[in-house]
Amino acid sequence: MTDETPASSPVRASRMAGQMVRLVVSDMRRDWAMAVCQVFALAAVLTPLLVLFGLQQGVLGQMLRDLRDNPAMREIVPRVTGANRFDAAWLEAARRRPDVAFAVGDARTLAAEVEATPLARPLAEAVLGVLVPTGPGDPLAAVAGEPWAAGLDRVVLSFGAARALQAKAGDKIQLLVPRRRDGMDETQTHVVTVATVLPPDRMAETRKAILVDDRLVLHVQRYRDGYAVPELGWPGLAAPAEAPRFERFRLYARTIDDVAPLTAWLRADGVEPVSRLDDIAPIQALNTNLTMILTVISAFAAAGSIVALAATQWSGVERKRRELALLTLIGYGRGWLISLPLVQALLLAVLGSGVAVGLFTAAAGVINSRFPAIGSVAAACRLQPDQLLLAAAITCLLAMGAAVLAAARVTRIEPAAALRDT
Repeated sequence: MTDETPASSPVRASRMAGQMVRLVVSDMRRDWAMAVCQVFALAAVLTPLLVLFGLQQGVLGQMLRDLRDNPAMREIVPRVTGANRFDAAWLEAARRRPDVAFAVGDARTLAAEVEATPLARPLAEAVLGVLVPTGPGDPLAAVAGEPWAAGLDRVVLSFGAARALQAKAGDKIQLLVPRRRDGMDETQTHVVTVATVLPPDRMAETRKAILVDDRLVLHVQRYRDGYAVPELGWPGLAAPAEAPRFERFRLYARTIDDVAPLTAWLRADGVEPVSRLDDIAPIQALNTNLTMILTVISAFAAAGSIVALAATQWSGVERKRRELALLTLIGYGRGWLISLPLVQALLLAVLGSGVAVGLFTAAAGVINSRFPAIGSVAAACRLQPDQLLLAAAITCLLAMGAAVLAAARVTRIEPAAALRDT
């Protein structure tokens, strides 16, 4: 009979765990020189790896983040040849592709040029701008769901166009669309409201772009070609009854990794694309190669650490066979004894990771002081707290894995034989 109740079982387990931790700490204090060597051996392996990964995340990582965050890097347009024709069916097929984030038809560059003046200052000098077709889901939108160009009377201005026009969201501007027909100069006006202004990083600051509904771009091109635009009340010849066909398009890949397959698809479809692939590919290749190198180095470092830790833990069990045998004889189970080298390895890994993080922080500070922030790269060497925690967690798992052999050796210790041999 025993008076232990189920409620006391967790208390007993907690007491046993506390005893184990105290025993491990006492053992490390007694053999402190060996413990210090193991801690700094782990730190010596982990610190250079953290610095290398910090450089990858700091410099190269920021470059990749800039590429991913910049919509211009994902934009693909066709090279102007005069033979391109893209109808609604072609555009819809492009939009259905999983690697396409946005696609819209576009007019000829010359046909999309207009003059713009602020309605509040009609005598101000007209600004020459280019109509750029847009629509729902345009990656140029800084914030999803923000006011955008919807309908024929709302536009979005690039930062350069807004600065030239001295316009802001809510202002009205007047678009002047000239043409020459039958030897006569004709000009139509169209008043629109500015829905929003693009941030400077969304488009080149020198570009004076006016983002409008793709229908308005098509109307302007038809008017320039001499046709009437009944939707806007512009006179001209009767337009042929045919589906609209664009000579150009604006297409955005879903990610920078999709730019290469999209350009290949367009070439196979007979379209010569213009993209920023030449800017993307070298950085992606550098990141891939550096990741492979770091993976190989990490694998060798992990293997070396596991072998060293396993040998140290094994030798520790061999040196303490008598003590472990005595613990068995006084009632401690094999499961409890097996946990001893595992807990000791975990404690050593925690201490080694802490030293490594401290050394990495110091090294990163020196590196960042020598390489001040350049452009959007805030720090040449940096790792986020969650990345440091992940590195520490992996180190702890590897250390406990290395201690498995020592734990297995504990199970084969015969108390009587161990006491007789000492």
